[in-house]
Amino acid sequence: MKKKNTALIAGIVVLALLLIFYMILHNSGKEDSQENEKESETAFETDIDDVSEVVIQSGDNKYNFTKAEDTWKYDGDESFPLDQSAFEEIIKKFEKIAADRTLEGQDNVSEYGLDNPTVTVSLKDKDGNEQTLQFGDTNSVTSSSYMTVNGDNKKIYMVSSTIVTSLQFDLNDLAEKEKFPSISDITGVSINKNGQTFTVAKDSASGTGWSVTGWDGTKKDAGSSQVSEYTKPITSMSWTGFISQNTEDLSQYGLDAPTVVTIDYQVTETKSSDDAEDNSDQVDSDKDTASESENTEDVDNEDKVTVDKQEILSIGSQTEDGSYYAKLANQSGIYTLSESVVDSLLNAEVNQFLSTYISDYIFADLDKVTIEKDGNTYEFTKKTEEKPVESSSDKEKADNTEKTEDTKESNNSDTAKETTTVTTYYMNGNEIELNDFSEFYSLISSMECQEWLDTVPDVENTPEMSVHFFKENGVDVTVAYYAYDSNFYLVKDSKGNASLVNKMKIKELTDAFDAFLDKQNSKS
Repeated sequence: MKKKNTALIAGIVVLALLLIFYMILHNSGKEDSQENEKESETAFETDIDDVSEVVIQSGDNKYNFTKAEDTWKYDGDESFPLDQSAFEEIIKKFEKIAADRTLEGQDNVSEYGLDNPTVTVSLKDKDGNEQTLQFGDTNSVTSSSYMTVNGDNKKIYMVSSTIVTSLQFDLNDLAEKEKFPSISDITGVSINKNGQTFTVAKDSASGTGWSVTGWDGTKKDAGSSQVSEYTKPITSMSWTGFISQNTEDLSQYGLDAPTVVTIDYQVTETKSSDDAEDNSDQVDSDKDTASESENTEDVDNEDKVTVDKQEILSIGSQTEDGSYYAKLANQSGIYTLSESVVDSLLNAEVNQFLSTYISDYIFADLDKVTIEKDGNTYEFTKKTEEKPVESSSDKEKADNTEKTEDTKESNNSDTAKETTTVTTYYMNGNEIELNDFSEFYSLISSMECQEWLDTVPDVENTPEMSVHFFKENGVDVTVAYYAYDSNFYLVKDSKGNASLVNKMKIKELTDAFDAFLDKQNSKS
C-alpha cells in the first residue's frame, strides 16, 4: 500500500514539475516575442528628395555625386554618362533601413569589422546637414551586415547585406550605355584587319544569292544558312560594359589602329505619301472632300519603304578578362564586347560559308540542263504556256452538232475562259514525264559533299558524268564527277571549287539516271 502511495505522490510531483516547466517556456516565448518586436526597428531613415550630395567609399574606390536641377552628376567627371535611374535605385535604399536586430553596449567594434568599414556612405541634404553610415562585416549565419549611424558605436544594427552589395560597384557599372542598334536584315559584312579584307554580301550573280570573299581575295558562293549562322551574333549584339567617354587617347584601347567591321543592313520605315506641294495646290472644292475623309486611318496616307543603313564598328585590343574594346562610329562612348562574339566575326574563313550542297539548282529556275555520260549528251529543257481550262460545258458543246444562236454567243465568250499554266518537259526534243525526270534530278540538286578542298587537284581521267546548268544572263556552271579513291568521288565545278563526295551517293545518282534512260528507251 505504501508503495502505491509513493508512486502516486511521485507521479503528482512529476506532473507538477511539467506544468511549471511549461509555464516557464510559455512566458519565455512571450518575452522573446516582445524582445524580437523590440529588436526589429528602423535603424535609419531620411527624405531622399532632400539629399543633394552622396559620397560612397568602398575599398579603394571613393565616388562623389552631386545633385543639381534634379540631375545627379559624378563629381570626378561631369561628362560621365551617369544612369539616373540606376543611381536613384541606390539612393532609394537609404530612405528607410530596417534593423533585424540591434546590439547595444558593445565595446569592441573590431569584432564587427567596424574599425575598418567595408563601405562608408555620407549623405548631405540641401541645408548642409550630413549623416554617415558605416558598414562592417557580414554575419555568416544570419547574412546580416553590421552598421552604425553617425559614428555611434554604442548601437550596432544588423541590416540586410543586400544594401552593402549594392554599394560595392564599379563606377562604370553606373554608366548609361548607348544602345547597340537593332540589326536584323543584314545585306553584307566587311572586315578590314591588318590591311586585308574579308567580305560576306548579297550577290545577285551567285547561285545562292550570297558570296564570300576571303582574306586572299578568293570569291565563292556562300550558303544562305551558313551566312545566317555567321550573322546571328550581330543581330543580338550588345555592349557588355562601358569604358569611357574620353576618346582623346584611343591608343590605350587599341582603337587608334582598329579592326573595322562594316555592317550593311536594311530597315523598313514608314513614310508619309502626302506631298507638301500637292497640299498647297488644293483648291476650295477639295476642302469638302478632305473633311469627309478626316477620320480615315493614318495608315492610308503612309507607305512602307526599305532603307539601306550602315554601321561601322571599330574593334581594339583585349581587356584582362578577354573582352574587346570597341566603338561605333556614330556613338561617343568606348565600350566592351564579349570575346566569343568578336572572335566569331574576326576569325571567319571561306570554307565555313560554303554550302554542303554542290549543285542545288532548281530546274524550274533554269533554261536547260545538259548531262554528258558515257560519250552521250542529253539536253533537258521545258516549255511553259497558258492553256484554257476545259469545263464540262465545253465537252457538251463539242458533242452538240446543232448550231443555235445561243451556242454562237457561248462560243464568242470563249475568249474570256479561265486558263492554266502548263509546263512540258523534254529530253533532246522528246517529251518526258516530270516524275521520271525528278527521280534522278532530285539526287543531283540535293547532293552534299563530305568536305570542300582548299586546292583543286589535277586529274588526268575524264569525268564519269558532267552536268551543265544554264540560264540566260544567269547561271552557267558545269559540275563534273571523277572517280577518286576507294571511298570518294572528286567533284569539280567550273567556278574553281572542288569537293569530295561519298562514292555511294554518286552510284545512287548514276543508277537512277541509267534507269531513267532505260525507261525512256522502252517507251520509244
